[in-house]
Amino acid sequence: MNTLTIRISDEILERSSPDKADWWKRYLKGVISFAGTGMPEIRALLLELNREFCFEQLPLNRQVSIVYGLMRGQIAEDKLAAILYMQLFWVGKQKNRLIMGLVSDWFDDRLIYDWNTCDWLSVKVLTPLVDSGDQEIIWALKRWNRDPYLWKARASLVPFAQCQNISSYAKIIRLLSDILIRREERFAKSAVAWVLREYSKVDEDFVLDFLSRHVKHTPTEVKRQALKYYRQKRK
Repeated sequence: MNTLTIRISDEILERSSPDKADWWKRYLKGVISFAGTGMPEIRALLLELNREFCFEQLPLNRQVSIVYGLMRGQIAEDKLAAILYMQLFWVGKQKNRLIMGLVSDWFDDRLIYDWNTCDWLSVKVLTPLVDSGDQEIIWALKRWNRDPYLWKARASLVPFAQCQNISSYAKIIRLLSDILIRREERFAKSAVAWVLREYSKVDEDFVLDFLSRHVKHTPTEVKRQALKYYRQKRK
């Protein structure tokens, strides 16, 4: 393992809280282990170490080794550190194709297997790539959308929930959502609920039309989440 990967992982453990670790483990039903170190602490750690090691000046193959080593970690915070490393030092600086290729490999290697890691990756890394306007990102997400691996498919849609101009992606959101809502997995459907909930802020009719077309595939919980803001306005 890369020595810097070990250093980051060790520092995460030193800043951990057993109480937080237990809470997160229960919240995710034991799917992944936690050290109990918050995102702000991990971010501060990476910035602190960057002042010492100047990550962006390291050879690219060494940086890839750092993030891949972290993503292979057994605790959630190691994986979150890999995501934050990408956000801080790669997004907008390294080629989008490189980032997407590495992230795709993480899914294919089954290194991401919980919604917490999947969604932070989507928001911190994939959303900015969508916002960059690079059409290769959209095409890649279309391919991910049909992947049999749940978390890769979920990550095809979740990035749009927090993108800067969600209404400009109406067609792609409809296309991706049409596929995910038909899947049986709860976390495929909940990705649709999240994005529709955010989309309802700009176009309620879009959301109502989608739900009307997929009644038999839409559980009550998904409908409730998708219409959360719509119902609040009508109270």
